[in-house]
Amino acid sequence: MNLRNRLTPASHWNRSAEEFRVPSYRVGEPFEAGRARWPEGAQYGHGKSGHELTLFVASPTPEMIAGVRRGQPRFALSVAGPVFYLAYCFEGWAGWGDAPYCWHLQHRAARATPPEPASPEWRALLWITLVGADDGLIHAQRGVTLSPDFTRELHLAIRAQAASPFDPLECVLATAEACRERPDATRRLEAAYAWSVGNA
Repeated sequence: MNLRNRLTPASHWNRSAEEFRVPSYRVGEPFEAGRARWPEGAQYGHGKSGHELTLFVASPTPEMIAGVRRGQPRFALSVAGPVFYLAYCFEGWAGWGDAPYCWHLQHRAARATPPEPASPEWRALLWITLVGADDGLIHAQRGVTLSPDFTRELHLAIRAQAASPFDPLECVLATAEACRERPDATRRLEAAYAWSVGNA
């Protein structure tokens, strides 16, 4: 499953933040026309439209929806060989979740290499979408900025993957080893080396 390039450019928030993009899909609409069910989990991707985190949750509770819409989000980054994990936590959610990312496994049309930061205070914009895994509808959306330090580490991790040769077996083994040693997101946080609070 790959993220779709459905964000359209608008105005900048400020000189140190990435261009604000508003998706063409809206709360209450299907995430994908004609599809009503998705596997539960999370997907992170970075393409020409920027950073996106899509959360697929069966029957999201009002607390979960409010957490994505208005709660203070937290993020962490950890690396396991050729794969990194973007961890996330929202108010009203039970603990942390995370999404693995490998640049080489993204569809060619849906991946991009982030540029060098325009300034030391450059902040990446992350667009978050909460999708009902059992109805296919969008229940919440929000764009948040990441701290300058976290932005640099995240972009560095993506660029390092893009510049490295791809070994599918190494990728599979690294993911399996990370899940064996740290079988859930909370355990994988033990290896996190970068942290950010959204919009801080």
